[in-house]
Formats: sequence, C-alpha cells, structure tokens
Amino acid sequence: MNFQILGIKGLSRVMEVSCTIFQILGTILVLSLPWTLNYYLLYKQSLVEDTIYYSMIILLFISGVCGFSILHHAKKALHNINVKNPFTLDTANRIKYISYWCLPVAFIYLLAIFFIPSAFVLLVGLTFLFLAACIFIIAKLFYQAVNYKQENDLTI
Repeated sequence: MNFQILGIKGLSRVMEVSCTIFQILGTILVLSLPWTLNYYLLYKQSLVEDTIYYSMIILLFISGVCGFSILHHAKKALHNINVKNPFTLDTANRIKYISYWCLPVAFIYLLAIFFIPSAFVLLVGLTFLFLAACIFIIAKLFYQAVNYKQENDLTI
C-alpha cells in the first residue's frame, strides 16, 4: 500500500482543504462568540463575573483572528507544497508569518492569566510561545533550502 503524502492526491491536499473548512467554521464561531459563549456557560451551569466573561470574549476573539491568519498562511504554504514547489521564498515567508501570528496568541494568554486564573490558560500561552519558536526555526530552514536550491539552479 503506497500512501502519498505530498501532491494533489496526498495528505498535504487534505490538510489544505481542512484549512479552508476550519477557516469557515472559525469565522462563524468568532462572529457568534457572545452567543456561543453564553450558551456554553448556561450549558455548564457556570456563573462567571463580568470581568472574566469579557476577558474570555477578548481572549477568544483575538485567538480566532490569529487562528484565521495562521490557517490562511498554512493553506497557501500547503498549496505550494501540493504543486511540487515547496522551497520558495513565498513558502518560507508564510511559515515565518505563521510563527509571528502565534506570538499574539501566546502573549494574550500569558496576560490573561491575571484575569482568568487557570492552569489551562497558562499552558496554552506557553504552548503557543514554544510553537512560535519552533515554527520560526523551521522557517529559517526553509530559507536555507531556498538558498541551496537557487545555488543549485545556477550551477546547472
């Protein structure tokens, strides 16, 4: 059994389409955030103070906007990979932008720990900070690959 990872019929294409689906669902969720959060809190039978409620709204809204941008850049990078042209400046830039969009999520969650005292909030903030650093390193590797590819193209 030969499972294809890259290309139009591979896993990377499934991921590209998934990015689009998640963007659509995320947009709907962010636009309906006040109602969705109220429904969730009623479902859980939780009463929260107004300051925590508005902190949650702001936190989730910023996360949603950053998530939408991350998915947008991931979809474009995956498209480059699917058309068998992964080592381009465009792909390297998009991976770098993904790391940059992880930073606001990390900082807003780390700041939110003062308004929403929860280990989960701290964990999400530290995770996104770690992801931003890892993805930035991967972007630098893509820049190096682009340089090697350009040098290789010039020698042939």
